[in-house]
Amino acid sequence: MKILVTGSNGLLGRALKKVLGDGHVYHTRKDVDLTNYEETFKYFQDKVLNEGVDTVIHTAAKVGGVNANMNNNQTFFNDNYIINSNVIKACSILQIDNFVNILSTCIFPHENIVYPLTSDQIDKGAPHPSNYGYSYAKRLSGYETQIFRDVLKKNWYSVVPTNLYGPYDNFNLEDSHLIPGMIHRAYLAKQNNEKFVIWGDGSPLRQFVYSEDMAKLIVWSLTNWNSEKHCMMIDETEVSVMEVANIITKKFGFNDNDLVFDETKPRGQFRKPAASDIKDFEFKPIEEGINETIDWFINNYENARK
Repeated sequence: MKILVTGSNGLLGRALKKVLGDGHVYHTRKDVDLTNYEETFKYFQDKVLNEGVDTVIHTAAKVGGVNANMNNNQTFFNDNYIINSNVIKACSILQIDNFVNILSTCIFPHENIVYPLTSDQIDKGAPHPSNYGYSYAKRLSGYETQIFRDVLKKNWYSVVPTNLYGPYDNFNLEDSHLIPGMIHRAYLAKQNNEKFVIWGDGSPLRQFVYSEDMAKLIVWSLTNWNSEKHCMMIDETEVSVMEVANIITKKFGFNDNDLVFDETKPRGQFRKPAASDIKDFEFKPIEEGINETIDWFINNYENARK
């Protein structure tokens, strides 16, 4: 099996590169712009014909946190729709044997659903309005993957992870997801001897997965998940924003009175627990994963995405 990973400089792509090691193909934006179909097809064709690629793990996407999505829903929809459509079309023409499409739990409706979320509930309504552009683009890629699986009769399927975090994440103060954004704000607050400000009131609950754990599960799924059903890869433990904040404050050595909650900032959905199709996998504990991410961020501050 020769694997091509799209978006290999991203959070999940980097983790897959670490898990898979040498001998595979790791696409970056410098290799080809996936919004350009002709260039995308030429790139994939070359890797199939000249390097023997028969498997694609598609992680490339335009991503961002609550604030970025709320302010750029049209852009997030348009860019992700084009990227996904181009990659899927190229892979279908080239008859790729194994295609893994990466989705997100944000594709689920925010109303008329039953918790925990299961893959049969995706079509029951609209996603949360805070990120509906990104969510609809991802939903469409899931449908495309299923359709081409039926047509090609090959091992094509989608994976639904929950909130990923880890080294090589996007730590931008405005456009990042929850954990990397909080880590960066804590780092700056400590450097400047200021209060550590948390967006929202600390009450929302989330399920998190360390990026390397997700990479291991995706590689496992290539030979163990042969189904048109989306594969839900979830650590079912719910963790509050307050708990995440406490882990970060402990790691940076803040005092309790150094933590401030800014309730004018968006907090997103209160909770959206999902059920996992993966059983008997030992996920990295959240405190261990966050501490490793903080260590990586501090050691790579100058070059980290921020």
